[in-house]
Amino acid sequence: MIYTYQHGEDIYTINLEPQADGTYNATIGEASYSVRVRGGADGGLLLEIDGERHRIHTATDEDQRYVAVNGETYTLTAIDPAARRRKAAGPSGDLTAQMPGQVVEVLVDEGETVESGQTLVILEAMKMEIRVSAPADGVVKQISVVQGDVVERGQVLIELGES
Repeated sequence: MIYTYQHGEDIYTINLEPQADGTYNATIGEASYSVRVRGGADGGLLLEIDGERHRIHTATDEDQRYVAVNGETYTLTAIDPAARRRKAAGPSGDLTAQMPGQVVEVLVDEGETVESGQTLVILEAMKMEIRVSAPADGVVKQISVVQGDVVERGQVLIELGES
């Protein structure tokens, strides 16, 4: 799983590789870390990075990610190269799950006209809320999931067409 975020003027690409023991190998630039993620009783997460523990809380609003780590808050902008390519190519195409998770809510109906940036589906993965948004204006041609479905990475959620 590859994620790209912008913080200030800097862009960071994070590659997460699940390991057999339930940890992740996280690579950021040239640095690699062993990461274990656990849910906290307060709705936050406990990250163990190379043996060092960090309590975090996250929130999502469109492409903004707010991360509070040990009392400091960071605002990150998610950069999805695939979404940028879809937007450049027009609204036609499939929107897929970027990671395994569960469908929390489907916010549109087939045939509905949607606007660029409009949230279409909300997923939950690893205790995080993931909003799947329209890459461009268009029409919902087909919805392939319902609330409660468990989805795999790459699974089609919604097919969009031109309006």
